Amino acid sequence: MKQNMICIEAPFHSPFEGTINLSMTAKEAISSQPPSHKGFLTIFQDESGLGAWNRRWCSVQDNKIYYWLYPEDEVNQNKQPHGEIDLRNCKTETVSIASRLDCARPNTFVLVIMQAAQPGDRASIITESNGKTTQTKYLLSADSREERKQWMEVLNKCLQSVISWNH
Repeated sequence: MKQNMICIEAPFHSPFEGTINLSMTAKEAISSQPPSHKGFLTIFQDESGLGAWNRRWCSVQDNKIYYWLYPEDEVNQNKQPHGEIDLRNCKTETVSIASRLDCARPNTFVLVIMQAAQPGDRASIITESNGKTTQTKYLLSADSREERKQWMEVLNKCLQSVISWNH
C-alpha cells in the first residue's frame, strides 16, 4: 500500500520537510490462531487428598487443554470434557521439563495456573489458595521424549500467542 504523508510541524532541525512517500507491508510474526494438538497425556491429580496419575485423551483448542477419559469421548457430542486447563491463566511463560525434585516420572512437564479464588477452593497436593487467588501446579507426562517435545512446542506456541495477543 502506498500513501503520501505530509509532515506537519516537523522540528526545526529535521531533515524532513514537505511530503514523504512511505511504502509499508505488515506481516504477523506470530499467528493469531492458536495451535491445536491431540494425544494422550498422563495428568497428576488430587484424588481425596492423595496424588494419582491418570491417563487422559487431551486436545489443545482455543488456548485450553481439554481432557477426556477416552479419544471417542471427544467426538461424542453428549460427552463433556472430564476437565480443562485454561492456558490464558497460565503463570508459566514457558513450559519446561519438571525438575526431579518435583517429579521423578520421565517426560513430565509443568504448567502453573493462577486464577481468582472461587468459593470452595481449598489447598491440596497440587493447589494453593490464599482466599484471593488459587494456584494450581499441573504435572503432565507424555508417553515418550518425542511426544513430550511435541506437546511442549505446541503449548509454548499457545502461551506465546496468549502473551502476544492478550487473549
